[in-house]
Amino acid sequence: MVEEGPYTQVCTAIYGLQKLFALGMFVSLFVWIFAHAGGIGMRDEPTLEFNIHPMMMSIGMLFFNGEAITVYRGVRQVQKKHTKLAHMIIQIAGLVLITFGLITALDSHNYAKPKPIPNFMSFHSWLGILTISLFSLQLFGGIGIFALPYASMDLRKKTMPIHRISGVLIFVLAFASSMLGYSEKAAWAFKCWTANGEFCAMVFWGNMFALCMSLYALCVLSIVINPEWIRKPLPSETHVPLVQRDRHE
Repeated sequence: MVEEGPYTQVCTAIYGLQKLFALGMFVSLFVWIFAHAGGIGMRDEPTLEFNIHPMMMSIGMLFFNGEAITVYRGVRQVQKKHTKLAHMIIQIAGLVLITFGLITALDSHNYAKPKPIPNFMSFHSWLGILTISLFSLQLFGGIGIFALPYASMDLRKKTMPIHRISGVLIFVLAFASSMLGYSEKAAWAFKCWTANGEFCAMVFWGNMFALCMSLYALCVLSIVINPEWIRKPLPSETHVPLVQRDRHE
């Protein structure tokens, strides 16, 4: 066991709250989409296909990303080689969902009836593409430097602070893009509010989703920006890449 600072228990408590807000985010998201927004569809139902977009993006870009960047500090007594592998796998899974979410958004525009909807017209789409691009560069750069055995230890030490801060900034961009996307969706789809001036179940569950997502993001940022909560190496650990060179090389 590693002796930790006096406020590590606070980090653990926030990490637990993070999971509760994630659960609230998922429950409200699925109730909103499947109980009040018609569910999901494919290209023959472009309006319903678009409902896949907020699901994939909120799970892949925000939830998986948040879990990946807090796993080191959240489960600090697990060996780093395991949390490092989990960090990489979660981010790769997130990129898969993000790609699928982007495809469904494009499909819902391209196959819209009676005529296609132009793509990449809103600020939400611009910010989203920027975030996805930076996320992808961060992921593949991180794999190349920290997971594979080719980068020197000196390079890893020099790039680690950049990797950390850029990861936090990308998460902030992901949250901002998600909030913009939700606001845009609410303005277009919540007719009970925009057309009738009523507070309906769709508005309630949509707002609950956005609220839980905001609280989740606050928990993630609270954990990763506090330098006192950086994970300390376990006594048995050595700094090695996930994939090691052959000893005979």
